[in-house]
Amino acid sequence: MAKSLDVYNLKFEWPDEKMEIGPYVFVPAEGYCDRYRRLQHLVHVGGGYCGGTRAVTGEHQVTGTVHLPDEAPPAALGWGHDNPTALDDILLLLSIFTGRKVFALDPDIADAPIIADPRKFHYGGGVGLSLGKVTRRDEFGADDYALNLSAGTSAVLERMRGDTWRSKYGDGRFLFLFAAACHRQILESSFLLCWAIWEHLFRLHHGNWLSRETVRRMNPREKVRFILTEYGLRNRISEEDAKSVDRLTLVRHALVHDGAFEKDEDAGAADLFVRLTEFVISKVLGLEPSDVFSPRERLDRYGRGELL
Repeated sequence: MAKSLDVYNLKFEWPDEKMEIGPYVFVPAEGYCDRYRRLQHLVHVGGGYCGGTRAVTGEHQVTGTVHLPDEAPPAALGWGHDNPTALDDILLLLSIFTGRKVFALDPDIADAPIIADPRKFHYGGGVGLSLGKVTRRDEFGADDYALNLSAGTSAVLERMRGDTWRSKYGDGRFLFLFAAACHRQILESSFLLCWAIWEHLFRLHHGNWLSRETVRRMNPREKVRFILTEYGLRNRISEEDAKSVDRLTLVRHALVHDGAFEKDEDAGAADLFVRLTEFVISKVLGLEPSDVFSPRERLDRYGRGELL
């Protein structure tokens, strides 16, 4: 009989349907909707397939099980522990896409303290929404909508395991940084983690002809400008864009050297940069970035000197 693990904090596409992601089968737990409502929710939401949720501090919940294949494929990402499998990759992607730390534990192992953060992520929503939606008819014949989680995650997983993606992004360690940046924490931490991602992506794109030392010595403004055009946030860098990059770089320098944002409006600039990173990560994963948080429009406003 195939082994199964308890899955924590996963919001399923539908409360009564399994999800197949790669060779893994995720099945909603009995009483799924009650369990889902006991997760952290920050606002009251009416309707939905679980009848709505109320704002609640919440805690970790076993929302399903995952059935393991007889032979687990190896992980595509560069995990630090021994013998990582594709399930590690999947759980990371599900965490990013659904906005909560999703993990799996063996139910036969004695209870042990869980150190994972049970809170809903602050960032990452722009990536999850880039998966698109799936629909089905509800009991009244109306369309019901859900995140395209099963097919979308499967497609991303297959893409990450392909030679093209791996030749470009290696073992994808920057996704660990992005997941960490999404967690609920002070904005300064998320901003600096995202800045590290942009610098790392620049090196990945130029590592075949520029040494690590050369890349490290390059002006960070040049790196940010490259990422803006490489990932479609800008077709070209205008004079206004160059000034925006200069300002963002100064925000980063002030934070690194002084430990705080220099001006009140710098927090808005840092939030913009994290949303721009969501756009970039969506492109990295082969998705069509959602515009729900308007990162390009906000970048235009920032370039005009408007407050964000």
